[in-house]
Amino acid sequence: MTEYQYADLLPAALCERLDAQDERWLEETDFHYQYDLSIAPGCKAGGWASWHLTDPASVNCRCGAPMDLLLSFDSSEWDGGSKSWRPIEDSEANHVGACEPTGLTPGRWGALRIFICPIDPTHPHLLNIQ
Repeated sequence: MTEYQYADLLPAALCERLDAQDERWLEETDFHYQYDLSIAPGCKAGGWASWHLTDPASVNCRCGAPMDLLLSFDSSEWDGGSKSWRPIEDSEANHVGACEPTGLTPGRWGALRIFICPIDPTHPHLLNIQ
């Protein structure tokens, strides 16, 4: 699966184009860049980090290199805004806990993220809860 960068970290001109496209999509459907193309929710390996609680922050290694997301352990696999990421087999699941099959609750129902240095794998990993 392919996910795309958090919208606020994209170049300003591209953000403006996405905002305009979102308006067109929302007139016809409930499709939205941030919820349907960007940042898959749930537990995952790789991809992009979500910044849903805070503004985007730099995640840099002690060597100065921007770190890559290695793993994300999320409290839920989808939410009300991320319908396109919901597994097909769970598309009709409305019971309590359906979106929380792992039972994980990092922090206060957040996501534990592990970042690694892309330059040197011996550099310490960085842990973050969002």
